[in-house]
Amino acid sequence: MRQKKIFFLIIVFAIFFAYMTNIEKIPKNITLYQNEKYQVKYLKGIEIEGSNIVTEENFWSKLATINTDIIGDIELKLSSLGGLFNKKITVNVLPTMEVIPGGDLIGVKMYSKGVLIVGESKIQGIDGNWYDLFEEDTFRAGDILLKINEYEIESAEEISKIVNNIGEKEIELTYQRNDLILKTKVTPVKSFEDGLYKIGLWVRDGAMGVGTLTFYSPEYLKFAALGHGISDEDSKELIEVGEGEIYDAKVISITKGRNEYPGELKGFLNEYEEFGKIEINSKNGIYGNYSGDFEINSRGKIEIASKNEVQLGKAKILCTVDESQEIKEYDIDILKMSTSNFSASRGMIIKVTDDELIKKTGGIIQGMSGSPIIQNGKLVGAVTHVIVC
Repeated sequence: MRQKKIFFLIIVFAIFFAYMTNIEKIPKNITLYQNEKYQVKYLKGIEIEGSNIVTEENFWSKLATINTDIIGDIELKLSSLGGLFNKKITVNVLPTMEVIPGGDLIGVKMYSKGVLIVGESKIQGIDGNWYDLFEEDTFRAGDILLKINEYEIESAEEISKIVNNIGEKEIELTYQRNDLILKTKVTPVKSFEDGLYKIGLWVRDGAMGVGTLTFYSPEYLKFAALGHGISDEDSKELIEVGEGEIYDAKVISITKGRNEYPGELKGFLNEYEEFGKIEINSKNGIYGNYSGDFEINSRGKIEIASKNEVQLGKAKILCTVDESQEIKEYDIDILKMSTSNFSASRGMIIKVTDDELIKKTGGIIQGMSGSPIIQNGKLVGAVTHVIVC
């Protein structure tokens, strides 16, 4: 009798677990393009309520097809086992968007809002003594210096000018840490080294390098590039954009990737050929207003694919990796895709299979970040990080 009870409990638990797992597998938020087909498979006994769905069933399961002919949000509700499990699903239907794929090498210059604090240092005064001007943990790497007294700070050079104009008087520093605005006071010390007044902060006000344009929208005059954000090399925090531009750039040399070294594409940034202004620096890349060479329009538009359309298997990337400055297609394989909604910048793992590209670069190297990934004639993503094996 006892064995029958145990067996019965195991069966009940197995059914309970199957329904719980099935409901959890269905994402809470689904983004689709207009007229894109999307189906949700679920167990019998689970009900989906909402408009814009058509359901069919077999012996064990059901299949719901979501109708995406109308742009906007569709709210769905899942329930099972008499309401024991409930889950809301939001389907966001977007208009189909077409863009012009990039692959161009670009130069990037970006200055932070305020000045980025990367560390502190002691100062030797003209009396020969060493001074530590701040209490421990006053600043953290990644804090942003916004003001000295009432003066707003826009560059590292301004700090020295303002501090030396004030001299040996107490000053107030206003700085930002995440969403907090903080203040502290300090009295500059006249340096034994060069006779200048200093406050003992290591700062940096920007970043510069090369990367790859991902796409350009002729309708909205917007661009996307890099595929990942620009972070400070010390704090590893994303730099908040104060000012920034993208420029024409030319390949000057390539260092091939190899074991334990990711390789690098070096380029010359032409500051006389500005292509656009950076507005957003995010985990997914940089975005802004495009104003560059409009001959890019001759390439033709392609659709942006939704995450649901991306498949494992063959695809191509567009990039510029030799001194001819020509954008070329190279073969890759999409090996793995993330189903997580939190994997913003690492949605897929790709492998270069193109013999020509492997010969030139050894695979993906620094500077190729932002290279558009094309599959079935649609833009499905951008190269972001290099994995060194």
